[in-house]
Amino acid sequence: MSRGKGLLFLSKRRRWLYKKVVRVMNRVEHGHLPMAIKEVYLFGGFLRNKERPKDIDILLIYDSDQTLKMYETVGKSGDPHWRLWAMRRSPSHLRHALKENAERSVDINICPSLEDYQKDLLFPMDPVLLIWTPEVRDWRSTLSTYFQEHQLESRPLLAPVRPRGRSALLYRSPRISRGTSPASSGRPSRDAIGHEWT
Repeated sequence: MSRGKGLLFLSKRRRWLYKKVVRVMNRVEHGHLPMAIKEVYLFGGFLRNKERPKDIDILLIYDSDQTLKMYETVGKSGDPHWRLWAMRRSPSHLRHALKENAERSVDINICPSLEDYQKDLLFPMDPVLLIWTPEVRDWRSTLSTYFQEHQLESRPLLAPVRPRGRSALLYRSPRISRGTSPASSGRPSRDAIGHEWT
């Protein structure tokens, strides 16, 4: 799939959840968030071959040093100070900036590293997929490649993509139409049946 194109899921539930992923990632890419995000991971049921996943599980890894600088101020004497109260509330402000009306279908987790987040889990994060960093921002292509490689043939998740241009002729279906008899003067013959590609 080309960049910028969305994924066309067969399941209505998956299409609905994917729109939420797009909304969250658009806000991450736009920036101006209360924390400096350096990695975005997807994990949980949405990456598995479930027709109706419960929610979207997103893990945001933030840059501690850059986030600290965001709350640094300089006093009158020139000494640096930090707005500690605002910094402590930054995780909740980040969730509020990415979610709408405390929606339960989007589960946003925030941690300084993937390893630190995994330490507190009872079960391993399987599967888990890194979809975005400031250096590699094309998360749509990453997600598209993942689903194309991991969906089951017996239960596909993505709708087949029909090519455009001349190659699309190969995917056209024949429509039976009445042909023209060579012996006639151009009028359709009852016995002459041909195939017309539509």
